[in-house]
Amino acid sequence: MSENNEIAGAITYPKGKNVENGSDAAPISQPRQPTDLQGLLRFAMEATKAEDAPNESSVGPIDEERKKFLENALASMSVDVIEILQTNIKILQNCDVLTESGDIAQHVLALETILDYIDNTDVANDFHKIGGFSIFNPCLKCVKSEIRAGACDVIAELCQNNPYCQRMVLDAALIPTLVKILATDSSNTVCVKALYAISCVIRQYTEGFHQFVQYEGLSVLLKTLQKNDDKLTTKTTFLLSSLCGTQPDLMSRLVFLEYVPLLISLLNNVRKPSHEHILSLLLLLATENHSAMMCCKDPKYKLQGILENHIKIVAGKEEYQEEESYCRQLLRLLFPAANGL
Repeated sequence: MSENNEIAGAITYPKGKNVENGSDAAPISQPRQPTDLQGLLRFAMEATKAEDAPNESSVGPIDEERKKFLENALASMSVDVIEILQTNIKILQNCDVLTESGDIAQHVLALETILDYIDNTDVANDFHKIGGFSIFNPCLKCVKSEIRAGACDVIAELCQNNPYCQRMVLDAALIPTLVKILATDSSNTVCVKALYAISCVIRQYTEGFHQFVQYEGLSVLLKTLQKNDDKLTTKTTFLLSSLCGTQPDLMSRLVFLEYVPLLISLLNNVRKPSHEHILSLLLLLATENHSAMMCCKDPKYKLQGILENHIKIVAGKEEYQEEESYCRQLLRLLFPAANGL
């Protein structure tokens, strides 16, 4: 048996040569073994790139002859994905007993390995069926922020355009856990990841949205906007704009919770990248909801002056075209008597 534990028939990279002394250099790092035909073709092209002509190559459609050849090749080098997932699930099931000083290298690697495979919908569903969701409670309770963030990434990847996993997240009661993390976690990075996971669960999934609302998710998002973290503000306003397009009663809820005054106050700060998304959400609310429009018109919020000042900052700059457009649209809608628009 080979001491290198190479998979029989696997495609491998040639060893490199040290140009200066002619000795064998360390082998070039190989990507993980592919698990489908398209992945195998891409793997093979990368592995033999050094032998190709110096033109860019790309992966094209697989014809029947090539497909048959690749099926045979894949059979000789197939990876037991379920076994890999089970191994890494086992590693992560004790994360809740890790200490601040504990070594988490293998736990981080386990999360990364799982992420490598679950971008395939069938594998994502199998991950749940083999007990993969058992990692989430210990990982989300872990004292190490890297583990909490990584677990949120896994949830997000599982639920991205995947109704089965979205449903299973609800059954596993992970929505209230994610909402609590977003509300209370001391790490802004973890909060960003939790918000991303929430977004992947509730967008295009009405039952998930209703559970999010049930656990005070909209109130938590309102407080998230007050954290003065621009990345969180950007992601929160983007999510809300997206949800407004699919949840008919959301705009009225946002007005009732007094989102509009807060959005206006955020615009009154020094310009930040999040302002484009704040303006977009404010325009959507003011256009589609009469109560939101009347709130924007209230002189005590001084929105007209804020918009006019913002235009002075961004006018004529190509990278701020969207922001300028949103400002002008809001001024025309709310303050039609304003000049120069």
